[in-house]
Amino acid sequence: MPTRRTSPRRAATRPSVPDERTAALAFGQDDDASQPDRLAGAAPWLALLAIIIAAAALAFAFVSRGGGDLTACRSAAWAAVPNADKLPTGWQVGSTDLNANGLTVSLVGPAPADQTAQPPVVYASVTCYGDAAVSALDQNRVGAAAAGATITERTANGDAYDVDNPSTGSVTTLFRVGGLIGQIADAGSAAPADLAAITTAMATAMGDATAAGTGGAVPTDAATGSDGPAASDPLGSAEPDPSAFAPELEAVLPTDIGGSPLTIQSNSAAEIFGDDPTSRALAARIRAIGGTLEQLQVAQAYEDTALASIVAFRLPGADGAKLRAAVEEAWLSSGNEGVTTTTVTFGGKSLTKVDYGDDGSTQYVYGKDDYVVVIETSDTDVATEIASKLK
Repeated sequence: MPTRRTSPRRAATRPSVPDERTAALAFGQDDDASQPDRLAGAAPWLALLAIIIAAAALAFAFVSRGGGDLTACRSAAWAAVPNADKLPTGWQVGSTDLNANGLTVSLVGPAPADQTAQPPVVYASVTCYGDAAVSALDQNRVGAAAAGATITERTANGDAYDVDNPSTGSVTTLFRVGGLIGQIADAGSAAPADLAAITTAMATAMGDATAAGTGGAVPTDAATGSDGPAASDPLGSAEPDPSAFAPELEAVLPTDIGGSPLTIQSNSAAEIFGDDPTSRALAARIRAIGGTLEQLQVAQAYEDTALASIVAFRLPGADGAKLRAAVEEAWLSSGNEGVTTTTVTFGGKSLTKVDYGDDGSTQYVYGKDDYVVVIETSDTDVATEIASKLK
């Protein structure tokens, strides 16, 4: 979804420094503690090391190449501190360190019941790359893979992925929002659900709550001293959440693709877009058909393998044909020069295919009653399956 601007956030205070024993363990000094305890104590430092390595790899080639005036971009990076109410229960912003092009934030979890153990810590950074952000993200992916890391895509558009680094035993999530690149690193100290919530909170602070997508990578076992990755419930559910913002809209979407469960979220367009200027054209069209962005419901469904993403729009009581035209023309720019539209039939349903004439994913638009669904995928078989499952 388009990025949205964020307002400056309050500064965070610096936490107490980890004790000397933890630092010694992190850097391999001798101690009488057992090996699993040593690795657990080192986890926060491994996560910080992962952030430093990833940031250095990106910054070396690209920070100085960001085109244009980077003032606004850097200001957005400095302001991208997550709101406390977006963090998991018991988590708080620990420290915030600014640099010339962004910031690094430590996020500290609740104290464990075992008083000898350290609380979980996740490190995050946001850096302004300007016009070089896309190239930086792409080339970092190539470089990380060449260095032996495992890459797991988190979104269909390639703008978010996980890097499982065997040298640090940690997983770093990288994602892009406009000219900003966010990085989240954890060495296994945070619960998977908490880490997912933190990632979303950082993406929200950067301007797009969905930018990081979803991922399935977990830190390598050596980092935590565990026998295997922690178990977690699969994302997605068979039924829409009745407490969701738009449960009726969520209900029209499929709950899986090829057996892989989908994560489904919804909110108002006003909340998602904020004051992002790229949404003004859609807002104008919605007003023209008698609605507002506050009334326009938006739901998104996505899954870990990045086969496709689905975005649905609903304006209760609106003329479905007019809403569909608004989405196709103002949201997907179907009328622009070089963009072609054709009618296709998938899964027994008639859809508009929007092709931009490049190597990117294709958009398929389906409309019924007062809602419109946009399927983004490069695989026609996946598009057919999704279309067949739409209500």
